Parts: sequence; C-alpha cells; structure tokens
Amino acid sequence: MMRITKISVLIGLLFLVLSACGNGASDDEKNAEQYLKQYGYQITSRQGQVEKYILEKSKLSASTENIPYQQSWGVQSVEPDKYFGKEITIYQFTVRNHPLEKKYNTQTTVNVFLCEGNVIGGASMPARGNAVLMGAPYSLEGQTLEEINKMSYKEWSEKWKMKYGS
Repeated sequence: MMRITKISVLIGLLFLVLSACGNGASDDEKNAEQYLKQYGYQITSRQGQVEKYILEKSKLSASTENIPYQQSWGVQSVEPDKYFGKEITIYQFTVRNHPLEKKYNTQTTVNVFLCEGNVIGGASMPARGNAVLMGAPYSLEGQTLEEINKMSYKEWSEKWKMKYGS
C-alpha cells in the first residue's frame, strides 16, 4: 500500500512538472492577446515572441538600420523616452476584424509591445500568408504616422531627428 502511494505521488509530481513545461502562452503573450481582443480583433494565428531588446536612445537615431524602430515608435500614443533602459518584448499575431483588412483586402499582422509585463502599444501591417507587405507600420488601430502625429512625414522626421539624433 505504501509503495502504491509513493508511485502515485511521483506520477502526480511528474505530471505537474510536465504541465508546467508545456507549450502554453506566457503571461506576457496572454496579456497581449487580451489587449487585442479589447479592440475586437480575432486572433487567427500566433507567431509568439518575435523580438526582445533594451530600448536605448541610439536605437531611435536616424540611421538606416533604425528605420523600423523609428517608424514603429512613431505610431505609438506614448513617448519612447520613458522606456529608455527598459526591456521591450514584442509578440506578433495575425488578426481579423482590423481596419487594414478592409482597406487592403488582406490579412493583418500586429506586433504588441510590452514592458515589464504591461502592454505599452504596438503596430500593424497588411500581410499575405506569412509575409508582411512592404511599407511603414500603422498604429494598432490602423492609423498612419501622419494621422497619429498630426503632421507630415517630413515634419515628423525633422522633429524626430532633433529629439533623438541623426
């Protein structure tokens, strides 16, 4: 009887360890999913964590390799400054019911930005299959950089260079 109890306990412990190591979504990814659902977006696929970096001012400078960071941060409703020195994690999803889906008659990929477990923003792009179409990112709501900042790209770019360097 004692042997059966020990085996039952070992099997139970093994089950707990295996279930903890499963392929379930992380808390951050679940937070990102819930955030998207608040917009009414239906998640059709998850690409998981696609990037993690420490945000430094130099990452936003006007060099060619930083253009994706500049444009992604340019469509946020928050200033990047308060996140300098902090880790940014990005989760990617393909969604339905997004304004870009109607505009381009295609799927939409969204990147959700998190810092310290909290969603701080994101960006969206029209996509076909697993490929994101070329062009600048839109806000999570499908707005352009110009719409968000209420200025032309040239005006925004000049202001950005003054603030974050060239």
